[in-house]
Amino acid sequence: MSLTTAQREATIREFRENMDLLGLTVDEIGADFGVDGETVRRIIDLESGVLEYPWIVRRYLLDKASAAGIRPVPFTALRGDPHDYWFLDDRIIDANRLD
Repeated sequence: MSLTTAQREATIREFRENMDLLGLTVDEIGADFGVDGETVRRIIDLESGVLEYPWIVRRYLLDKASAAGIRPVPFTALRGDPHDYWFLDDRIIDANRLD
């Protein structure tokens, strides 16, 4: 499944808005996953080449928002349970790792 240009732009914006809402930087997110901030930047800019990574970062942000009692900005294209999408690898998502 490919995102349209508008969906890509919205998803990138939604990642950034949620990070701003939570006061998180790419470096802080990267530290939590054991990767550098540039890796996270590529993921949230949808440039990582791994379809599952944005879903992992999305879950991370939603979990952080829930723990902080903050209502996150909804993701309009990345919605629902990623396990329901046939083209995503459940093993990568469930590993909850960024390489």
